[in-house]
Amino acid sequence: MHGNRPIFDSQEIPWFDQSRTLGPLGRAYKFHHTRRFEWLRSKIAALEKPKISVLELGCNDARSLGYIPVPVERYVGFDAGWRSGWKNGKAYGFEAARQRFRDVPRFEFRRSQHFRDLEQVHGAFDVAIVLETFEYLEPTKLEAYVTLLSRKLKSGGHIFSTMPNEQGLPLLLKAIGSKLSGVPRSEYTASQFWNALIGRMEKVPRSVHGRKGFDYLAMARLVGRYFSHIKLESVEPAKAPLWLGLNIGLVAYKDEARVPQPAW
Repeated sequence: MHGNRPIFDSQEIPWFDQSRTLGPLGRAYKFHHTRRFEWLRSKIAALEKPKISVLELGCNDARSLGYIPVPVERYVGFDAGWRSGWKNGKAYGFEAARQRFRDVPRFEFRRSQHFRDLEQVHGAFDVAIVLETFEYLEPTKLEAYVTLLSRKLKSGGHIFSTMPNEQGLPLLLKAIGSKLSGVPRSEYTASQFWNALIGRMEKVPRSVHGRKGFDYLAMARLVGRYFSHIKLESVEPAKAPLWLGLNIGLVAYKDEARVPQPAW
């Protein structure tokens, strides 16, 4: 056991669509889903810290904990719990995380649908994790979330986030995959889809809670108001140019001088 972090196989944690039959696309989907966690593992390992404290936004089943390569001395995970509950006597989603770690000291799981819930967390953290979550937050509240994440990180802390690329060739490939697999995606009109394909994201209305119209570059600019040393990279395929990335990784470093006071 690494400190307070239980050792477990991350594949043991049930996830909400585990029973979905995807046919030959199932293996590709699983690989794509796992890549964000492998990316996270490599980024945390590169910090070369002996142990870390973690604040995670959109933790779901806390699968990320299985990929953190160092002891976790404190963990607080937030999730709306939309995809959570019990099925055939087995917990899944957010409920699975709460059950699995209910006896682990200094591990907390908080159901949340409002940015002010982050204000209730005491102390500061080394790392903030936001995997495929910014796109599901209400667009008008994104800056409030980013502000609070910056305030809850220690000086020199890092935020690691992955975001979908919802434009260009990646969007087209995802749309084709959705049709072939039967996994639903956001609905577009023909003109909206065309504008997203050619990168005119300002002409694509944002979903209140979803990927449609989400612009990872706009999100990076917002994060850049509160963090320094912003870096974007393709998560999958790894090392591809950004315009070819199916999802995009963001790494940002906290500089205390860059954190303005909240405006709400």
